Amino acid sequence: MRHTIRPGCPRTRAFLSHRTASPPAARQYGQALIFGMFLLVIVAVLTFYQFSTGQVTTARMRLVNATDAAAYSAGLWRARAFNYYAYSNRAIIFNEVAIAQTATLNSYAGFMTLVTQRVRNYTRLIPGLGKFIESAYQVVNHLNQALHIMSAVEVAGRSAYIHALAASQDAIWSTTNAFVLNQLTNEVMRKTDESFHGYLIRGTLGEGMTRNYSKDDRSRLKDLVQRSLDEYSTNRSIDINLWALNKYFRWRGQTEMIRDHDTNDLDRWQAYDTLSIHERRGRLFGSMRERHVIGWSGVEIAKDPKQSMDRLSLQASSQKTDNGRAYRRIDRSGFWSTGTYLGLPSVRDLDEKSKAMQENSRFPTDKVTVIGVIKKKNTINTADQTGLGAGRLKLKDSFADFRGDAAMVAMSSAQVYFRRPPGGNERVEYASMYSPYWQVRLVGVDEHERGMVGALGTLWR
Repeated sequence: MRHTIRPGCPRTRAFLSHRTASPPAARQYGQALIFGMFLLVIVAVLTFYQFSTGQVTTARMRLVNATDAAAYSAGLWRARAFNYYAYSNRAIIFNEVAIAQTATLNSYAGFMTLVTQRVRNYTRLIPGLGKFIESAYQVVNHLNQALHIMSAVEVAGRSAYIHALAASQDAIWSTTNAFVLNQLTNEVMRKTDESFHGYLIRGTLGEGMTRNYSKDDRSRLKDLVQRSLDEYSTNRSIDINLWALNKYFRWRGQTEMIRDHDTNDLDRWQAYDTLSIHERRGRLFGSMRERHVIGWSGVEIAKDPKQSMDRLSLQASSQKTDNGRAYRRIDRSGFWSTGTYLGLPSVRDLDEKSKAMQENSRFPTDKVTVIGVIKKKNTINTADQTGLGAGRLKLKDSFADFRGDAAMVAMSSAQVYFRRPPGGNERVEYASMYSPYWQVRLVGVDEHERGMVGALGTLWR
């Protein structure tokens, strides 16, 4: 039944009040707004959480990369120091060989001068030949004197350079200790981020892979120098057999480093040349003996010159004893000496008693381990740190304010090892401080070092 709405009608007022008090269910509003508010809060929380997680992950990646760079830099510095030892040791050997060759040249020049002088004495009265030999003697004698002056200057310069190289090894070694490398690692970390700090773990560096070889320990360096000499310097012996005359011409010569008579130090180079005629006691089977001395010469380059040749003894080499009569005459004439030599230097080499050498004597390795930390407060820009949210909606996280010693830690290890570069000779070469093939690479951190992370506070408190 329809009702016509009329103003002022009682039935109309009743009808309108009934419709207002009981609206139909299809026209109710407000439930979706409450659900949307809850959904918005959840989305905001997830967004803030994802933002904070991303900031923490980014910080961790940057910390790990910075720690790797710091460990690699520390290992690289150690490898460069080892290679510097190798280069400087090779330079020392080269200059010692040059000094030995200078002794050889002076001995040969003195020998030729003395032989020419003796020939001049026998040919003085022969027309033509006497004047020629006299002119030759004057030329050889003046050249020999000039050579003595130049050799003294050269030996002084080379010897000073050798000892400067040896001193530079000690200077480089002083920059590879734990304190200096700790400063290096920390500097690399701080260049990445001011809030990063790097610490070198004590006990993983400075195992004593190298040491300074001095005094009697220089025997190895002496042997290396001696083996590096040319064949003419080490042995210039020549035998000429005159079967028809039953005679032998024997030329003996040698350059070697010998120990000092008094201190027994390796501070003396000696070179000599002798020439004698030998004859057999019997016509065919008799022993040979030195009959006539033709020429002799000797050179001494020493820190403390003795002004004499090394004495003949039971330990003397056959090079000296074959022409013993000629060798003994060197001290009386044909001898030259210089005291500008500073002696065989002390050098750095692998320490055979070190832990690394005992574990692997052929290919020892050195290792550095670095701990990287974020220690500064309010560093990572998480939702809490940036001030997002307030009141009950403020999101607290554990990275906004660091209360411990370190909130985030990373560890990295670098290994210094010896290996020939790829593409070169494939022959096997063992590790030494005479070949500059020391390299560095990142390696895994062992369990013992990981256990030290729990006691980080002891590293810097």
